[in-house]
Amino acid sequence: MKSIILSWALVAVCTLTTLSVQAQDAVSLEIVDGLYNDGLKAKMERNTGALLTEINKAFKENRALNLAPLGLTDSAERGLSALWENTHFYCDDSEVVQSCIRNGNGYQIRQIPLMIKPIGDTLDDEYQEAVINYDANGSITRFNFTLSTTVYQNVMKKGKTVTEIARRQEILSYVEQFRTAYNEKDTTFLKNIFSEDALIITGTVTKVKKTDGAGITYNKVTYKKQGKQEYINNLKRSFAANKWINVRFDEVKVVKHPNPKMEGFYGVTVHQLYANSSGYNDDGYLFMLWDFRDKNQVQIHVRTWQPRWMNTAKTEEIAQEEIFTPGDFVIDL
Repeated sequence: MKSIILSWALVAVCTLTTLSVQAQDAVSLEIVDGLYNDGLKAKMERNTGALLTEINKAFKENRALNLAPLGLTDSAERGLSALWENTHFYCDDSEVVQSCIRNGNGYQIRQIPLMIKPIGDTLDDEYQEAVINYDANGSITRFNFTLSTTVYQNVMKKGKTVTEIARRQEILSYVEQFRTAYNEKDTTFLKNIFSEDALIITGTVTKVKKTDGAGITYNKVTYKKQGKQEYINNLKRSFAANKWINVRFDEVKVVKHPNPKMEGFYGVTVHQLYANSSGYNDDGYLFMLWDFRDKNQVQIHVRTWQPRWMNTAKTEEIAQEEIFTPGDFVIDL
């Protein structure tokens, strides 16, 4: 009789342990503000909780995501699956409580807490946040790594009119997708987002000898130009050569083009931190000239990268007046 009691006790302990492990995997979403359709709210909470729970389970079991039963759009499923191939992550909170933001004809839930673990990487997990985009029916349309809350709010508060606020929100959504496309190795999106005649400029620090004959050298940024196809081909080689690529943006600045003839053009300048599995990393300023005249075909006409540091000791930074701005480029319309 004693052995039977011990056996039942062991079963009970095992059951409680299993339930505890499952509870750690489970994630719920509560939308506290910004959405007042109870049916739609319940659908978004249910589907998002199911998605984050599946992400946690797949992370723990080190397997591919099973997204088929979760009701994502095809593009969202493809994007998230591609992201997962290069970077694994998990939701760092069992109860996510956030507001819902109206985003064009759909919605956003921001500040989803994640811990990131690049495939094959032995470094500690890194905290980042995600933004989930939904269509008007509450279906998940995109899963992106997001800008920090402070950066996002700083850009948004500079919008002075309803139209300008909506445009800034649209710009930031594209910037977040652009950033995540590198983590996904999504050459299709990157190829489509650049205009056919896009100008790609990359800066490199070189030593230049002064002309006074004293043999003294100084550091100078020299620039190389590429066309769209050359740039995309280089990206494909980089994507193929690396298990993972991690791109992070901060210090985002959005500026409307000062030329009245270029209405709908915006310059976006970000401080970019780039790293890949081959051990390469850089720290610099990325400038993009975005064309929002056609909402169905938003494009980038100019992309530049300039190094932040002018020397290996990282004691001399590039002068702020040297960083490209929208006024430096005029597109022949």
